[in-house]
Amino acid sequence: MSDATPEEQVFAEAAGRSRKALVTAGIRDLDGLLRHLPHRWIDPGTFTDIRGLEQLPDGEDVVLHVTVVDISSRRMQNRKGQLTTVTVTDNDRTTDAVFFNQQWLVKSFEAGSRLLMTARIQHYRGRLQLGNPTVLTADGEVAKGTEAEQAFAPTAPVPVYRFVKGVKAAAFRRIIRAALDAAPASAYEDPIPDFLREKHGIQDLRTAYWGMHRPRTMEEAGNATQRWRYEEALALQTVLHQRRREHAALHAAALPGRSDGTLAAFDAALPFALTPSQQQAGEEIEKELAGAVPMNRLLQGDVGSGKTLVALRAMLQTVDSGAQAALLAPTEVLAAQHFRSFAQALGDFAAESALLRQENGVVIALLTGSLSTQERRRTLLDLSIGDVDIVVGTHALLSDTTIFHDLGMVVVDEQHRFGVEQREALRQKAGGRTPHTLVMTATPIPRTAAMTVFGDLDVSTLTHMPTGRKQITTHLVSLAQHPHWVDRVLEVVGEHADRGQQSFVVLPRIEATAPDPETGAARPGVEDVAQILRETPALAGAHIGVLHGQLPADEKDDTMRSFAAGQIDVLVSTTVIEVGIDVPNARVMVILDADRFGVAQLHQLRGRVGRAGDESLCFLLTQADPESEAMERLTTVAGTLDGFALAEYDIRSRREGDVLGRAQWGGRSSLRHLSVLRDEEIIRGAKADAAQLLEQDPALRSVPALTRLIALIFADTDEDLIEAG
Repeated sequence: MSDATPEEQVFAEAAGRSRKALVTAGIRDLDGLLRHLPHRWIDPGTFTDIRGLEQLPDGEDVVLHVTVVDISSRRMQNRKGQLTTVTVTDNDRTTDAVFFNQQWLVKSFEAGSRLLMTARIQHYRGRLQLGNPTVLTADGEVAKGTEAEQAFAPTAPVPVYRFVKGVKAAAFRRIIRAALDAAPASAYEDPIPDFLREKHGIQDLRTAYWGMHRPRTMEEAGNATQRWRYEEALALQTVLHQRRREHAALHAAALPGRSDGTLAAFDAALPFALTPSQQQAGEEIEKELAGAVPMNRLLQGDVGSGKTLVALRAMLQTVDSGAQAALLAPTEVLAAQHFRSFAQALGDFAAESALLRQENGVVIALLTGSLSTQERRRTLLDLSIGDVDIVVGTHALLSDTTIFHDLGMVVVDEQHRFGVEQREALRQKAGGRTPHTLVMTATPIPRTAAMTVFGDLDVSTLTHMPTGRKQITTHLVSLAQHPHWVDRVLEVVGEHADRGQQSFVVLPRIEATAPDPETGAARPGVEDVAQILRETPALAGAHIGVLHGQLPADEKDDTMRSFAAGQIDVLVSTTVIEVGIDVPNARVMVILDADRFGVAQLHQLRGRVGRAGDESLCFLLTQADPESEAMERLTTVAGTLDGFALAEYDIRSRREGDVLGRAQWGGRSSLRHLSVLRDEEIIRGAKADAAQLLEQDPALRSVPALTRLIALIFADTDEDLIEAG
């Protein structure tokens, strides 16, 4: 390795035979190794007696020095895998330590084994247990017999690392120690500029590494963790500010509208008043459309807050300015729904063609992959010569054959489903100028999360609900406790059908699951549930429809048209109806296996009913254990209609990596320490610091280590993350 850099040499020597396993786990160099930080530490001087565990709350971390009494393993009933229970004692009391899918422990443990164990307290069916503990000994193995009394007697906190496949815990700790001892000065080049470290009293990189990997006290470890939160916030905010600066340098067509145009006439004809937040969002958008810097704004609001109307008004201002507007939807079902909603909202202002367009008329068109060749050609021609004012479509809008006459504004619905490249393809269709962009999301985002995840967009939030919206009553139905309650739910669906009111029945899968090995039961798919409903006496005579993503596009559209027209009483569906489906006559939402859905999904699904302002019902059916976390999640959803409150709960109950990861970004983030709720002040400070840093040094030439850190954090993303879309 004569040509290797000092960092490469240290990494190779420290990793030794474990190098291949480390690389496979994504730890490819010395920087990646040192940044594989402990996620907690064991404080050996703080032991808890089993007797004292009952006084501690669930979620509390404890350290115990115990002896194994018994060990057993069995298959889990409600999910795949094995459950291994180890009964332990501290010679006064006993308790159970529960391990999931670690059958090898049966051979590793035996009665009399002495263990140092750290675990998190939890109660299951009223009984105390220790969930998935970490067991450590001096050599990383399970200590047995009386010799274990002296096997583990550390005087400093012991770092606990996330599992690296193929590398034992003790071996990994030895690798880290070797790397720290031999790391050259270049490994400690700091991504945080000196003036910012001094401003915030932040540790330098070397001190923080040693404080994390080899702390002398728990206080030292705690002090080191503060650095990583700020470092990640600075890297993220720097990226977002770079995007803002790049965007501000672009040029767009000014779209000031007309005081006597279609928007003014449309507003005058509205049978209701805009909410205060709709008015504010409209004013913000109106001002930005009139400027030469392209708008780049996020429009968010709870279910039913009126985002589509705000977007339509912005598109009408675009049309009044002589340009075209496009709405890009993620699915054909949603695109068709938007097209129908726009046509209905425009009423007499909607024109089928340019030849039939009257004063203040607007020609709207739908462009999806399921159009016939003739329809597609006609729409493309009209679009290219300017005879279409507003086009609603799916990815068909991105096709090379789709040419706009004068694209001025783009509305992107459900932004997290589109990548940067897709949006850029649409921007390129604006004749070299950047179209104004309005991004809509129906998933409420807490303020701090919006600042973090969508920091390169200006944000408009609809906080008011239109008048006339009635409550949706949500019932949580535990079939594990009351299996026959499903009959009453179906009776309610039938009663609504008899009154001419419609219902959704949603489930998380298209196909039925395989039979459970123990019970022989299989969870039904969409067609199975539809057939069950057709054979249910309470639904005799009701028309049952089916909708899911594998159906042909024309069949999906026909089904939604029939449901919207009231020709289908009960629609059995997957989450394809989650967003944007507007059927005012739908009054009942039944969600099967509700524990299989996330909080945001459940809230969105519930929002599909009660859209006409009538009292509506939502039933969350579940087989989940009454004491499980899933049941707690469902109870929370059933207890509030506040989407922003649910969004905060969702973030608090998940790992931050999930919040900042693929589900939110469209890519995989390496952020590990930053909490979008806990660290609001850190994020705000980093936002201001990033702006100052880029003002002084736009190319970051003075801090190349920050550029490398940004590349490391966002190495596996597809630019979606950096674009915050």
